[in-house]
Amino acid sequence: MIGILVVTHGGFSEGLLNAVELIAGKQEKVKTIGLYHGDGIDEFTDKVQDAYEALNEGDGVMAFVDVFGGSPSNAVMKLIAKGTDVRAIAGVNMPMLVEAFMSRESYSLDELCEVCRQSGIENEVLLYEKYKEMMTKPDTEEEDF
Repeated sequence: MIGILVVTHGGFSEGLLNAVELIAGKQEKVKTIGLYHGDGIDEFTDKVQDAYEALNEGDGVMAFVDVFGGSPSNAVMKLIAKGTDVRAIAGVNMPMLVEAFMSRESYSLDELCEVCRQSGIENEVLLYEKYKEMMTKPDTEEEDF
C-alpha cells in the first residue's frame, strides 16, 4: 500500500487529516508533520525523512505539502533529490487527500499522483458563480422526474 505523508506549516496537516477521515474513515500508513515556530529546519527535515522511511514498504510514498517553496515543500524536495520513491503535490486540499486514501490500492505511485492532482483541480469551484448559475436555471417541472 502506498504511504501518505502530509507536511505543512503548523497544525494544518493534522486538521486536514482529521477532516478527511470524517469522509474516508480512519487511515493506516499515513503521517502528518507540522512545522512550528522554533523548529529547526534540519530537525524538521530529519522528521520528514524518518516519516518517509516508516511509510515506504515498497510501494512508495505520496507526499502532500501546503505551499510550494516553503520549508515543508523544501524538506520533501530533499527527499526527491535523494532519489527516493516519493511523489509530491504542493497545494494540498481535501479532495485530493480523499482521492489518495480511496484510490491508493488501485494505482501505481505515478498514477496516484496524477489522479490526486486532477481531483484537486476539478474540485475547485467558485461558489458565488455556481450559486448564480443555479439561481438562473429554470425550475424543473415535476413531470420531468
